[in-house]
Amino acid sequence: MSEENMNITSLDVRKKQFSTTFRGFDVKEVQTFLEMITLELEQLTAKNEALRETVDKKEVEIREIKDRESSMRKTLEGLQQILNEERTRSEQQGKQIIRESELKASEILAKAREEQAALQNEVQHLKRMRREFLAKVGSLVDSYRKIIEQDQQSFDTELHIDSDVQMI
Repeated sequence: MSEENMNITSLDVRKKQFSTTFRGFDVKEVQTFLEMITLELEQLTAKNEALRETVDKKEVEIREIKDRESSMRKTLEGLQQILNEERTRSEQQGKQIIRESELKASEILAKAREEQAALQNEVQHLKRMRREFLAKVGSLVDSYRKIIEQDQQSFDTELHIDSDVQMI
């Protein structure tokens, strides 16, 4: 056989004819052996074809798995990016809320201090008014006392004069 016929199929084995010679091989024995080789070759070819189909299916599955893996990786990367953006946005919002809260607290504190100062001024004003009132009342009381004392002296003087007059 030449090297061209290296890919022998079971059909090639079935169709192969040998020439007979004097003292050649037993034809039935050769045909039986060729039939066994044909059957074995058919089984090997079928098994090889089944294995090739399995390999092809597995390669398709591997490609699909790799595609899904790639898709999942892209999805995960996208989700990670979204998560990072959301985290950054949340941190910025948190900082903004803190700044606004601090500003409002400062405003409330300033307003409370203003109100406190106004109340303290009002209290001081009321204390002054009380002192002035007490001073005026005291002055008025002193004035009335002087009037009463003068009136008492005048009355006493009149009584004294009346008593002198009666004694006479």
